[in-house]
Amino acid sequence: MITLNCILKYYYAKIERNVRSIVMIAIVAFISIWFIGFKAQVSAAVIPATPEVKAMPETKEVSATPANSATSGNATSGNAASGDAVPTTETQAATDTSAATEQISAFPSPENVEITVKSGKHIISWDKVSGAKQYIIYKKVTTDEVKLIKLGTTTKLKYTDKKIKAGNLYEYFVVATDGTLTSEPSETVYNMVGPDSFELTDIFTKKNKIKIKWPEVTAAKSYVIYKKNASGKYKKLAEVAKNTYTDAKVKKGEKYSYKVSYVVELSNGEKLEKKSKAYTFMASSIDPDKKMVALTFDDGPGMYTQEIVDCLKKNDARATFFVLGCNVDNYKSAVKNAYDIGCEIGNHSYDHKILSYLSSGQVAKQMADADVKIKKVTGEVPSLMRAPGGGVNKTVQNSVGKPIILWSIDTMDWKTRNTDKTISCVMNNVSDGDIVLMHDIHAPTKRAALSIIPALKKKGYQLVTVSELAKYRGYKLQKGSIYRRLKKKSGK
Repeated sequence: MITLNCILKYYYAKIERNVRSIVMIAIVAFISIWFIGFKAQVSAAVIPATPEVKAMPETKEVSATPANSATSGNATSGNAASGDAVPTTETQAATDTSAATEQISAFPSPENVEITVKSGKHIISWDKVSGAKQYIIYKKVTTDEVKLIKLGTTTKLKYTDKKIKAGNLYEYFVVATDGTLTSEPSETVYNMVGPDSFELTDIFTKKNKIKIKWPEVTAAKSYVIYKKNASGKYKKLAEVAKNTYTDAKVKKGEKYSYKVSYVVELSNGEKLEKKSKAYTFMASSIDPDKKMVALTFDDGPGMYTQEIVDCLKKNDARATFFVLGCNVDNYKSAVKNAYDIGCEIGNHSYDHKILSYLSSGQVAKQMADADVKIKKVTGEVPSLMRAPGGGVNKTVQNSVGKPIILWSIDTMDWKTRNTDKTISCVMNNVSDGDIVLMHDIHAPTKRAALSIIPALKKKGYQLVTVSELAKYRGYKLQKGSIYRRLKKKSGK
């Protein structure tokens, strides 16, 4: 009995020790797990997550939507003058947009950003961004320097920029925000606002060079000059920083055609080139201080046109031929020869309809049909017109699309058919700036012209085209306007 009792006590004590060991191990394990979890919580509270820094986007090559075209269909109306828009003036310092990109992006950047050009304004539009409460519009302006401007904010999906000037490059991007967080900037869109005019002018210098000039474009980094070669293609002649170029490779009495483009650089480094139309100049010196007269011939070309052209060439003289489209195919060589020696080819309608009796559409068709015939021979669309019989009214003025050239001396050669009377009419009445009317389809007129041309030269007159007369007498000929005489303007 004593032996059994001892045995039981022995085993009970052993079991008790094992239980205590297990409990202690459990307690230690629990404390370790709790301590690890506590440490993790403290670490999370002390070391916050690092926000992602967003990069500025590349410039998107998106040209402006054509003038007066509609913007995106889901865009609501709005402009810079609306009550919820807060514009920023351009006199403020260039805005640092890094703050907008260093915050955590809460939503995607605005998409489908477009520019609509309307009434001299830029309307920037974009798609709605979910969660955005307003949008910030930025503008980069390239003139003779580059400026980055915070243009303004709006809750709408459009913004109107009214401060637009000719000759500048404008680039825009949009950022969406809820007031605290912002999106990445949108892709950049641009529009180059061309100069009000980009016409080329020339001076034939005394050193037998053609000096070309054109309007300065403030945003331009450079200008590229192209010259028409013998095969009829325009090849790059030079690239210059200033708005003038002198071509020394010319011969007196020859014609030369040029185009000039201005080059602007986008913010992404790419270049945008805008080219002028073609301009043709004659390597022939005209003295603006000497007398000038413009001889003009109507109703041709005809069987006598070439003889008159030959006489003009022999006397270093030029005239303006107002031709009928229906006659051109029969005398192509005469028209081309006249053009090649520096004469001007004008539009006299297609088949001599009295334009004042026609509708606007019919007048336009007469002009267009004749233009097509003339361009096939000369390569150029005529810049001037003369209405058959001088028949002009408001419909004609609004429909021809060219300056209307009448005359200050009417020889009445079509009626008299008399060589001596035609010669007397011109020589007894001519003065500086006159425009003389004759018709190269009559033999008496041809004989008169062969006498008048050298006689005027002997009296000190320079025989020029109508466009040359206008240029050196200070006139900028306007479409639909009527001109009868181009006297020298005061102060010129």
